[in-house]
Amino acid sequence: MLLAVAVAGHRFWLSPAWDPTQPFDFRARPTPVTRLKIMLLNRDEALCRTALTTAPLALHPAPVSGACPVPDAVRVTNGVVPTRPGSFLASCRLAVDWALFERDIVVPETRAFYGAAPQAVTHVGSYDCRDVRDRAGRLSAHARADAIDVSGIVLANGRNILVSAWHGPDSAFLHRLRDGACRFFGIVLSPDYNALHAAHLHLEASGWGMCR
Repeated sequence: MLLAVAVAGHRFWLSPAWDPTQPFDFRARPTPVTRLKIMLLNRDEALCRTALTTAPLALHPAPVSGACPVPDAVRVTNGVVPTRPGSFLASCRLAVDWALFERDIVVPETRAFYGAAPQAVTHVGSYDCRDVRDRAGRLSAHARADAIDVSGIVLANGRNILVSAWHGPDSAFLHRLRDGACRFFGIVLSPDYNALHAAHLHLEASGWGMCR
C-alpha cells in the first residue's frame, strides 16, 4: 500500500526534470534521468511531439504520403547551427536527436578544436524513398525520414571540414563528431564502416547502439 501511494504521488516530490514520466524538455538542466527521457521519447510519439516543441529548431509540419509515408514528418529550416542545404525533412525523433547533436556535440567540439562556433553543417539529404543501398528489398531509414547524412562542418572562416577527409589533418575532430553523435543517434555509420559511407556520417534515429 505504501509503495502504491509513493508511486501514485511521485509528482508531488519529483520536479519535472527528475520525473521519468514527464516529457523531455530541452530547456531543463540535465539530470541523471535525462538520458532515460530521450530513450522513451524515441518510442512514444506523444512524448516526442511534446519534447519537439521545446527544441531550438525552426520547423513546420510536412507530412509525406505516397510509397514511403511519414505522417509525422517536419521540415527543419534552422537550428543552433544552420544547415546547407538550408532545410531537410525529419521524423519527430530525428529532429529531436538532431537538435541535441547540434547543441551538445557540433558547437562545443568545433569551439574546442577551432576556437569558434561553426558557420554551418553540410548534408547530402535525409528523406529518400529507397532501399538500403547494398541490401535490395530492405527499406532504408531514409525512407522513414529517420536518418540524415552529414558531409561536413563549415568553420567561421568559411573552411569546410569534409568527412571525406576522414584520415586527414582534421581526423581527430571528425572522429569526435562521430563518437559524440553516438550519444544520441541509434545508428551512426562513418567512413570506418564501409566505402558507401566514405564521404558522410549516416546519423539514424532508429536502432540501438551501432557506432562504427
